[in-house]
Amino acid sequence: MPSLTTLPREIIDLVLPLINLKDYVSCVRVNKEWYTLFTPLLWRDIRVVDETINERFKTIEARRALVRNAQHLRTVETTDPALVYCLGSCMPPTINLQSLTIRFKNHPVSTVTELVISDNIVLKPGQFTGDETRETMDIRRCAEEVIRLVHNNSDLQYLSLDVGCFRYKDGKEGFPDLVVTIPTAKLEKLELSFLQSIPFDRDINSINDVELDMKQYHLTKHAPFLALKEVVITGGSQNFIDPNPLFFLIRCPNMETLRLHRLDDKALQTIPLFVGLACHKLVNLEWRKSVYDDEDVIVRLIRLTKLGWKELRLPDMPMFGTDALEAVMEHAETLEVFRFESSDVDEIQENAFLDLLCSARNLRRLEGIVDRQRKRFTTEVMVHAQAAYLEHFNGGRDRSWVLGPSMKHLQLRIEGVPRPDVVCRLNGSELMFQQTGLDPTLRFDVQRWIYAQLGRMTGLEVLILGLQDLSIGTMKFAGVDSSMDLVAMEEAALLHGIRMFNYQSLEFSLESGLSLLAGLKELRVLDVRSTAHYIGIAELEWMQRNWPKLETIIGLESDRRWSVHHADGLAAKGAVESWMNSYPRGIGSSFYL
Repeated sequence: MPSLTTLPREIIDLVLPLINLKDYVSCVRVNKEWYTLFTPLLWRDIRVVDETINERFKTIEARRALVRNAQHLRTVETTDPALVYCLGSCMPPTINLQSLTIRFKNHPVSTVTELVISDNIVLKPGQFTGDETRETMDIRRCAEEVIRLVHNNSDLQYLSLDVGCFRYKDGKEGFPDLVVTIPTAKLEKLELSFLQSIPFDRDINSINDVELDMKQYHLTKHAPFLALKEVVITGGSQNFIDPNPLFFLIRCPNMETLRLHRLDDKALQTIPLFVGLACHKLVNLEWRKSVYDDEDVIVRLIRLTKLGWKELRLPDMPMFGTDALEAVMEHAETLEVFRFESSDVDEIQENAFLDLLCSARNLRRLEGIVDRQRKRFTTEVMVHAQAAYLEHFNGGRDRSWVLGPSMKHLQLRIEGVPRPDVVCRLNGSELMFQQTGLDPTLRFDVQRWIYAQLGRMTGLEVLILGLQDLSIGTMKFAGVDSSMDLVAMEEAALLHGIRMFNYQSLEFSLESGLSLLAGLKELRVLDVRSTAHYIGIAELEWMQRNWPKLETIIGLESDRRWSVHHADGLAAKGAVESWMNSYPRGIGSSFYL
């Protein structure tokens, strides 16, 4: 009778990934052939995080099995110095790793009862320390052990190290020795974190007064990282790092993606120097958590690329202003992904991002702020609908968006829609909100023009037009808590100039022109949270017919208390909820074929 092992290797390779780790344990016990087939898979990935090798492999037999099968390891993630020592000192050493992650920052010592080196060699506390009375032994983190393990694994494709890996036991700097040991042949992604523990190692790079030493590492003498495509760098404690370790960037001529997090001004001034010297293929940048309050630094980083950005992610940029936006616009023709999360700068004009929508014809993803991160002064990618409409028809400028079928993800705040149907009430009184400067006669004209722009994105899968939830800190500042009535929450927030509801939004009603979006056949998710939408039964039935892949509508629940027809709101909400209960698998027609 045919068995798994008699199948062609191509078929076996398709079947094996479908079997989970627990089943591997059972499979190795079937027979000798299955043992040979499944043992490498059983030992392929090892994760020892926030525990020691003793705690992960509790018996001597288990630890011996780890060493005996070390040649099968391909992925290792650990915070345990003893595991690194064991793998780096095995006979023969571990040499086949493809992915290695070591996080020693918060784990300076590993205390173990014994350490297996091979079937015949077991280090016990007395042998390791020279003290026969010891029941345990301490193995300290050390750059030397990391260097040995990294050096032995020339096939590494992914390497992630933190600041705990960068010093020897005596406190001497080990990063220069480590960085020249990292294998260059196949490494595709490198992550380095200089974020330090406080108060541990507080003296390491804790002041930002280190000068750049162009001769310190002589990195040009070492082989370049020809396969390296992505580099991730995280800053140090109190945001300061020594910029000299960043010299390794000179060895990255084929780097395409650079991700930065919490870097200080000296590091940010140094990076353009190294990138300008060597990294001429850079096309993707993610810069998270700006800690330096100078827009010039943002502008310099945005202008790093020589080829134009394909992906540009700038979350949490408080000082992003007009100059930075102009720098982004220089790459509008090449942008495929743009993420802009926030800005506290008042100088960004009302429709400043409209130029991007009218120019970035290759854009696939436009991403904004994430949930629970919106703050009091947050600026998002936003369009004032009436202003754009009037500029297009009366201002002599073509404001048609160039975003088309290639768009997959659009997160956009649309405001400025004339909504004479909106009357904000609280116990019979108007909320503190005025629709000033809007022409009520343009209510449907403006919306249909916006729908026409959105309707060209026929490949769109996610459309986020809702208002993201406020951060916890901002809610506390506004005196808002989750136990309050929703209307009371909105009024309390408005007292501090914070909007929790978009009264000038698209209606998403058939009357307003929803049918212009009939071509969005790929749409899976629609987000209309905290907006004055009119999605009812007729709209849901239309969506079911025209958007066959639609899974969910976020923010569908609405009692329309803001509407002139607010008396009918609860009945409309009840009807919608009843309709939705009839379609539990999804909204689109493809769920019910």
